[in-house]
Amino acid sequence: MLRLTIIFSLVYSVLSAQPSSVLFIGNSYTHMNDLYKIYTNLSVSKGKAVTADTLAVSGSTLKEHTLRSNTYKKIQSKNWDYVFIQGYSRELSYDSARIARETIPYAQQLIDSIKRHNPCVNIYFYMTWGYADGFSDSIPGDTYTLMQERIQKGYLQLSQATGSYPIAPVGMVWQEIRKRYPEVVLYTEDNAHPNFYGSYIAACTFYSCIYKASPLNGQCPKKIEPIHALNIQQTAADYVFQNFEYYNLDTIQVPKDLKYPKIDFKITEKWLSITIANKTVGGAKYYWDFGDGTNSTKKNPKHYYTKDGKYIVTLYVLFDCHWHEFKKTVKVSKSQKDSKSPIKSKKPTNP
Repeated sequence: MLRLTIIFSLVYSVLSAQPSSVLFIGNSYTHMNDLYKIYTNLSVSKGKAVTADTLAVSGSTLKEHTLRSNTYKKIQSKNWDYVFIQGYSRELSYDSARIARETIPYAQQLIDSIKRHNPCVNIYFYMTWGYADGFSDSIPGDTYTLMQERIQKGYLQLSQATGSYPIAPVGMVWQEIRKRYPEVVLYTEDNAHPNFYGSYIAACTFYSCIYKASPLNGQCPKKIEPIHALNIQQTAADYVFQNFEYYNLDTIQVPKDLKYPKIDFKITEKWLSITIANKTVGGAKYYWDFGDGTNSTKKNPKHYYTKDGKYIVTLYVLFDCHWHEFKKTVKVSKSQKDSKSPIKSKKPTNP
């Protein structure tokens, strides 16, 4: 998998405006508290067009997911934009040899299936958290901190071994909340599974990872106190933003053999109005920025400017799973002007 570093302000503004579908693959850590609904409600409250679903079976390892026909039916049920893969609670806390033997091959099998169905999908690993007292039942002297260190190391190994897929560091945001706000209880009575606060940490982390934006002031479940919701939102944003590169969150996934479209468009001016004829070949989706704070997703849009002036019209084209851009400058006026006034253009660029 080829990965390109991108300029967030250019491309993620485009991605944020597109409807997205999200699938969460995991176990009880994923299905408890209807995490996918918490994430959806948070995203929609922040103005995002989102649908989400889950494939979660309690106690499942990644290997067990690969053995079920329902796994592949769910993967093939929609062209998911994002898929989060969560391992069993202890699966990524084992030693590196065991992870290489018992986890990585099955993670790769899931990834291959997901990519075969939709080459343009964005895949994330969903890093979980340590038990409140570590896995002390089987590891004498184990603690939460030691278990969390092993889990983090395991997910980093998993990512590196399968192609440097990004990691949603839920477990590390969980650790930050424990440090900053020890009065907030995150676990259910078993000291392992998440209560609503724990699931909300996951939702806020997912949001920050996907949109590269803060979930601050987004919706939270009624069972969460507003002050704690704000603290969780801010902590998730802080941790994710400070660790983009470390968890491969500063890149966008594209195919190995990236192809480029033929991008062009013609602008016809009439006073303050413009009509655009899109001559692009091969675009899957279009996003127009008219340079005045407005936009459109139509293929051949019309636009009206409220003020005289020169504006940069930017066309973003989705082609071969990657957004490409092309710019032209247009001059509009309320008064008559020379119809032969030049329109400057720039060659297509790839952020």
